[in-house]
Amino acid sequence: MKIFLYFFIALLCTFAGAITGMGGGVVIKPVLDLMGDFDNASIGALSSITVLAMSLTTFARLCTKKRQTKLSKLLLLGVSSAGGGVLGQYLFERMTTIGIDMHTVKIVQNSILLCLIAGIFVYMLLRKRITPLHLNHFVFYILVGFVLGILSSFLGIGGGPMNVAVLMLLFGMEIKEATFASIVTILFAQIAKVVTIAIGGGFGGYDLSMLPYMIVAGVVGGLLGSMVAKKLSDKFTAVAFNLMQIAVIAICIVNIATNAVALRI
Repeated sequence: MKIFLYFFIALLCTFAGAITGMGGGVVIKPVLDLMGDFDNASIGALSSITVLAMSLTTFARLCTKKRQTKLSKLLLLGVSSAGGGVLGQYLFERMTTIGIDMHTVKIVQNSILLCLIAGIFVYMLLRKRITPLHLNHFVFYILVGFVLGILSSFLGIGGGPMNVAVLMLLFGMEIKEATFASIVTILFAQIAKVVTIAIGGGFGGYDLSMLPYMIVAGVVGGLLGSMVAKKLSDKFTAVAFNLMQIAVIAICIVNIATNAVALRI
């Protein structure tokens, strides 16, 4: 029963993440926090590796389609997000090794995520009234990729909602174009995070009992999501994106309240 539950969670989240460019981790991470079966480090690893499996699958399918975004710009975003991913993982490990309580870590992560998602949700509702900046210099791609990589790795969410909104606002991408570019940044950031864990202390201290099932679900979710994404209009993609954000906001609020209560016990 537990195996089926985690498989279903990973499948549903990565399917929706592949369609919207949110990556799935933005839902997997807070849902696993809410379930409380694993410690913070294990949840981060489970989420990141599942999202990595999904993003590899989605990237492989979507990259065959001609894209408006130049390969050089995608590589700048990807490589710089990998650097940010390494720093984000380091910051997370520092928080967990200096004696900060598990509930406090979860409150910090969910609070940051809540603020980010709420801001992005407002932007998506008002984006027709906001003129994109259309930044084009390569330095901006490097800086944006690096910051997104830090947040993605530190929060253990993949970073999809932030990626899509930021890419649309700063670079003037359409939502489906931003979705593909988001998958690229997620892929590089999560590779960097997983490699950093492997090179550091390894995975011996993590509870990864559910990982094989979640990886399979991530691959299936990525395949199905990328197939569906090609057939969806920009309007439907935007609606799905907003609905997914509402779900994340609700989960974050519950997580913050639950862990705040636990700290008083």
